[in-house]
Amino acid sequence: MAEDDRPHRPTSRATTTRDDHAEAGALLLEALADRGDKAQSLAQNAIVVVTQADSKATAADVKRVADGYRTLARDVASIPFDPAIVDGILRYDALRPGTQRAWLAAGAAVARGL
Repeated sequence: MAEDDRPHRPTSRATTTRDDHAEAGALLLEALADRGDKAQSLAQNAIVVVTQADSKATAADVKRVADGYRTLARDVASIPFDPAIVDGILRYDALRPGTQRAWLAAGAAVARGL
C-alpha cells in the first residue's frame, strides 16, 4: 500500500507541565494543522499525553496544559506525578495505582482511533 493510501492512524505527542515543553508540542501540532491534508489529519487525530513531571506542579497546572491541547488534538490524557517516572526507566509495576490507571486511559485513547 502506498504511503498516501494508508489510513491515518492516531499519533501521540507527549509533553510535560513545563511551559517550554507544552509550547513546543502545541507549536508542532499547529504547524501540522496548517500544512493541510495528511499533516492536518495527523494533528487532528493526535493523542496528547501530559505528564506531571514536576512534583511541585499543581492540578491547575496540569489542567491548564491539557486544556491548551484540547482544540489541537483528538484527545488529551493526563498522567499524575509519580516518583517511579523520574528515574527514566518506566516500569509499570513500579507505578502508583493512579498512575497505572492514567497510562491505561492514555493507551485506550490511542486504541479508540485504530
